[in-house]
Amino acid sequence: MVDRNLLEKISKLLALANSPNEHEAASAAEKAAELLAQHNLSVADLGQDKDEDITKGIVDKTGRYVTWKMWILAGIANANGCQAMRSTYSGEMRLVGTETNITVSQSLYKYLTAVVDKLVKQHRGKGRAFINAFRVGCATRLRQRLEQGRKNMEAKGIVANADYNSTSAIVVRSMFEKHTLAIQAYLKQEGVKCKTQKSTGVNSDLGFSFGYIAGEKISLNYLNQNLHKDKFIKQLTIK
Repeated sequence: MVDRNLLEKISKLLALANSPNEHEAASAAEKAAELLAQHNLSVADLGQDKDEDITKGIVDKTGRYVTWKMWILAGIANANGCQAMRSTYSGEMRLVGTETNITVSQSLYKYLTAVVDKLVKQHRGKGRAFINAFRVGCATRLRQRLEQGRKNMEAKGIVANADYNSTSAIVVRSMFEKHTLAIQAYLKQEGVKCKTQKSTGVNSDLGFSFGYIAGEKISLNYLNQNLHKDKFIKQLTIK
């Protein structure tokens, strides 16, 4: 089951970094990702009998492959030790991973897609090609930022904090590799076959550029606004 204490710790961490500066807000989200990684490492230290089982959760459902949504979900999944996929049969966008990692990833997906939708409204009247390219550009930058956060942990390790000891880079890499292997084993057992979806081009370089710049400025400090609310924490469940 999801560790409520973990969600509360992340909330308190981000509350200390509530800043109007977007880069400072983003760094707070990176620290939250580190806390989630350290939680996973601490569970691993307790032995295999304490490991969370791999499961799946539905995040969204679309009638067709929506590039910008899948790119955001892929970035979130990579950063949080999950795997993102979409069923061509049902249109369901899914995450595979531990329940805790999926829960945190689901909430971040809802926030980021809502922010992109809000930003798009500022460009009404610029045409469908511009709007579509804007979404893809924004999602591209968000995915890069999310994946870079994981790369930083894998390259530099995680420094100690009040709740956990410092963790070396090699241990962090081992933890992510463990998640990857567990997910692969789960998918094989379930008989799930995955194939990579080729990215589609955009018809507006200007729209993509505007979106890319917007993606740099979006705060990844979403959990600060929600996880401290008991009602929200109770709603973070896999369905």
